[in-house]
Amino acid sequence: MLLTIAIPAHNKASYLKKAVKSIIKDDEFGKNINIVISDNSNNPDIKNLYYKEYVNNKKLRYYSSKKYNCLDSNVNRSIELANGKYVWVFGDDDILITGILKKILQFLKTKNPNLLICNSKSFAKGRIIESSRMPNIKNSFYEKNENDKFLIDMAGYLTSVSTIIVKRELWISNYNKNKIGSFFAHIDCVASIKNNNKVDYFKIPAIKLRLGSQTWLNKTFKIWYLYYPEIIWGLENYSFDAKQKIIPRFPLNSLKLMLSARAYRRINFKIFKKYILKSNEVHNINKFLIFLIAILPAKFFSKMYCLYITLYKKKQTTNFSPKLALAILKGILSIEI
Repeated sequence: MLLTIAIPAHNKASYLKKAVKSIIKDDEFGKNINIVISDNSNNPDIKNLYYKEYVNNKKLRYYSSKKYNCLDSNVNRSIELANGKYVWVFGDDDILITGILKKILQFLKTKNPNLLICNSKSFAKGRIIESSRMPNIKNSFYEKNENDKFLIDMAGYLTSVSTIIVKRELWISNYNKNKIGSFFAHIDCVASIKNNNKVDYFKIPAIKLRLGSQTWLNKTFKIWYLYYPEIIWGLENYSFDAKQKIIPRFPLNSLKLMLSARAYRRINFKIFKKYILKSNEVHNINKFLIFLIAILPAKFFSKMYCLYITLYKKKQTTNFSPKLALAILKGILSIEI
């Protein structure tokens, strides 16, 4: 088998059905491609869906993975279950773009990449938010000595695991299970693979990423301002300057980031008490200023940030999408604590 599409699934049976349908209706499905579903749901909906719809499809396998009860462990479990030379980690709420499998298979056969990062579109509530998430990437590959460039271009984008196609053996040998629970163990693994390898980038959008349906949204602050910087700053063979361009080492001490966090409704007084007030990393004057930020109306900060983006940050970069930011700030997406 050349390619396994591995789907770490959790609870969202209706979305999963659409994801699987988008794959199996592609003319290339079954031609050296199969699907593995690793289900760690706390309800039987996905299992029931499998036995109702797919049990007779020999190119689709289902596994109950309840003991792999977090995102990281279930992603890794889905790859361990795969039997393809390559594995495409596919979100259980995402959609394959019609006709892309032929191009992906051809790329894998002719280029034999170690790691392939796929461009994507993003959508919410039936509306396309971004027609290309990474329109400004000129590279079609990153050489072995381009670690920092790769990190600067891709770190923010790779927070979505669905963009990764990887040689299974490389993932298995580079995956650090000590990173499980960070929500970004896959970034650590990808960065580790990049240390010794050329990485390819597939510019044509291959997948539509569904926004606002993640099951971890109630942990947004902790994930983005504690776990994410810990992963980025723990990477080996990447420079201080490259990491600093992604996120500060101690983002809780950054007033700029806390202002944007309030605009995105990621911080409130409860979050302030839990993470800011008791932190030894945050200066006392900053604690006072962040306290004010946390208790003032989020709507005010959202409007100000929208204005700032409209006037000064219209251009999409690899680590910032004005269309996505405005969709969140204006309430088109419900992504908040």
